Amino acid sequence: MNALLDFVVRVVGDVGRLGGVFVEQVLTNGDPISIAVFVVGQLFMVGAIAALGYAALGALLSEIGVDLPALGAGAAE
Repeated sequence: MNALLDFVVRVVGDVGRLGGVFVEQVLTNGDPISIAVFVVGQLFMVGAIAALGYAALGALLSEIGVDLPALGAGAAE
């Protein structure tokens, strides 16, 4: 359990460092392609984390009887 807590603390800390990396290394470079690649990569990461979080939250809530709306093509029942 300690390893899981260390992992979560490290991930949250790295999110804070990401802003500094963006300002110091990407924006100061001045290359618009680097900025676009960085931003698109972050959008992919946020989308993946949001999807996984929604699935995990739905699994946890379904255990206590609360159903979240289903997303996607298989949602129609």
